[in-house]
Amino acid sequence: MRAVVSKDPRASSRYRGRLPGTCAAGGNDGMPRAQLARLILLLGGACVLLNAPVRGAADREALPDEPQLNATATREIAFAAGQPEPVRAPVAAPQATPPSEPAPPPAAQQMANAALQAAKREHTVATLPTAGKPGDVRLVCMRTEVVTRGRWIVPPLPVYPFSMWNRWLDENAPKATHCAIDWMDEHGRWWHTEIRGFEHHDARYRVGQGEFTGSGVTVYGVFVLPGRSDPEGLEVVLDEPVSCDYRVIEAEARKYGRLDKRRGEPGTGGRGKENVGLGGPSFKPSQNSNTFVRYLLERVNVKREAPPGAIGWNTVPHFPYSSDADAYGR
Repeated sequence: MRAVVSKDPRASSRYRGRLPGTCAAGGNDGMPRAQLARLILLLGGACVLLNAPVRGAADREALPDEPQLNATATREIAFAAGQPEPVRAPVAAPQATPPSEPAPPPAAQQMANAALQAAKREHTVATLPTAGKPGDVRLVCMRTEVVTRGRWIVPPLPVYPFSMWNRWLDENAPKATHCAIDWMDEHGRWWHTEIRGFEHHDARYRVGQGEFTGSGVTVYGVFVLPGRSDPEGLEVVLDEPVSCDYRVIEAEARKYGRLDKRRGEPGTGGRGKENVGLGGPSFKPSQNSNTFVRYLLERVNVKREAPPGAIGWNTVPHFPYSSDADAYGR
């Protein structure tokens, strides 16, 4: 029997105990030693990585000094072990911090804002109806705070007439009302007339004026204004029809406080029963807009009792005049 000779070079004694692709000491027929050492290192690291238990966040915190492989070394070990390179999850962009809401205002400011809004709503709601027909005339009476706000006009002096006026204000101010007259002209437009503070309304609608008694200071104006009377957010006590000619009402209103002459001029004499061009009656607590409204109604022969709280209604107005009335035949 013939002996079979193996052709595998690894069967010979020359290559016994050597790895494929290697060479004897100092040989150059295989892989260089540096590459071989690197391959062994990579294979060993892969085995360690595959066999190492997975640590959680608690383990990582417990071992703060454990050396960490960088990203490049991890990819090389995984590639040498035949594993695909892991896909990195996209890093979410940091969320923008929403702007903080402004701090609520202090309690006092909240209360003030609430009161202001309530006053605005009340002022908007408290309006008079505009239905009617040409020639309609209406007497309007509404609550007022003018007497309370104007207390400073009357000084608290214990002498007459200031002491009398202060007593009168103490009794009547809390229940005071303010009267005006409204009418619709032949074109279907509403107008109204009243006495207010000199600059309370637009100067274009001021048709007369008057002084504070004994002072020479102009304090009120007579106004003829478009639209119905404005209650200014306060209670409307009365809104009733009046049978009269609105044209006479308007003419008398424009005459009541007319100021177009100087004292001593012809025609300025009289007894104070009507305006002679020297302005309206001097203002005092008991001679006011209610006095003016009653005067207008009497000029058109309308007589009525005082509406509720209409202080000054029964006062007979006294107009200024020149003291030398007899010289001008009056």
